[in-house]
Amino acid sequence: MVRAVFFDAGATLLHPQPPVEEIYAREFAQDGARFSQEDFARALTRAWEEVQAEAAADRYGGVNGEQKFWLRFLNRVRRVLDGGAVSPEAFARLATHFRDPRSWEIYEDVLPALDALGDRGLPLAIVSNWDSHLPTLLEALGLHARFRTISVSAIEEVGKPDPEIFWRTCRRMEVEPTQVLHVGDSLAEDYQAARAAGLSAVLLDRTDRHPSMPDRIASLAELASRL
Repeated sequence: MVRAVFFDAGATLLHPQPPVEEIYAREFAQDGARFSQEDFARALTRAWEEVQAEAAADRYGGVNGEQKFWLRFLNRVRRVLDGGAVSPEAFARLATHFRDPRSWEIYEDVLPALDALGDRGLPLAIVSNWDSHLPTLLEALGLHARFRTISVSAIEEVGKPDPEIFWRTCRRMEVEPTQVLHVGDSLAEDYQAARAAGLSAVLLDRTDRHPSMPDRIASLAELASRL
């Protein structure tokens, strides 16, 4: 029996608008880089693959190293793209942009889904690989109060797919892993990681990337029927 529901944050509850790729490409071009759309997509993908290969606890630099983490990441993209480096001015503009709540949108299916779960008396939590700004962002977007606890990798100094971040959240919610359903968009970090930690899980597949997955939903509007 499900006694609590955990959610991922990015690409599950909220998304940047305009998209990250558009903002990065604009700032890199303004910073002097010359590239095709295909070149930029490849550079961004390669940089994220390198990040994914690193230890989850270090992914966002922890609470003391986030600025250095993001600068290293952006310089990876630029290095792959044209061998250059991101200027301090471009980095400052990007940091300001993504810290601004107006740069983010909540998906249309989120609030109705949270309301439906609240009507059932189910406590909610967030388990997210994000930097320490996430709680502040959720507060500004009006989402923070809907969740009993918010576990953020940079604050916890452990992140998905490590089971510890799921188990730690379960302890705070006073539920057993077998009593939790986790919802997220990443096959590896949400669906597979949650199941490996002993939770139930459904994959949120908004763009139909995993048509063969049995435990998937295309919208959070389908979530209540899975409980």
